[in-house]
Amino acid sequence: MERARTDEAKEDKRLGLLEAAVGVFFEQGFAATRMDDIAARAGVSKGTLYLYFKSKEDLFVGLIEAFAQPNMEQLERAVRSAPSAREALSALVSFMPYVIRETPMPVMAKVLIGDASRFPEAAKRYRTEVFDRIIGVVTGILERGRKSGEFELDNAALTARLVVAPVLLTAIWSVVFAPLDRTDQIDVDALFALHEKNLIRALTPQEDPV
Repeated sequence: MERARTDEAKEDKRLGLLEAAVGVFFEQGFAATRMDDIAARAGVSKGTLYLYFKSKEDLFVGLIEAFAQPNMEQLERAVRSAPSAREALSALVSFMPYVIRETPMPVMAKVLIGDASRFPEAAKRYRTEVFDRIIGVVTGILERGRKSGEFELDNAALTARLVVAPVLLTAIWSVVFAPLDRTDQIDVDALFALHEKNLIRALTPQEDPV
């Protein structure tokens, strides 16, 4: 394969290598994957792969930088621009079906669950760039809602984990169980619309009984 010459071509090549890597990581697991496997999937020599990434760990960090970070930044912008806590929560929940269907982040989460102990530094990076950030975003929304009187809750940080839990479950379901039975698919949009409805019902302050 001809070597990429322009910056745009190099970035396209880099993304192609990352897409190959996430597929092989998912199928074989992080520990069992070899750089040769990724190079073969991408249709390049191992030497070409090493021009872009020095190790499997470096490839996983590249996945975080290319896919996880931009999506987190997009989510954070949407939440910041929302005029109220309730609308910020809606923006958050509405973004989740896109993440699950259109990005490799669920696959990356599955790889981590299977092999995090084999590449702890990359796993910590994913936690910092994805899980910690999303918990922080949700905690901020809940604190904002409590201060404005839109929400009533006891512990924003713990409640944030309850808000996020269905996201992780659905992401794992979509990449582990859904492919095994194509006739039994979850309507992700309907699921998260219901999740938002239930969250608003649970968080809205109740009127004191007369």
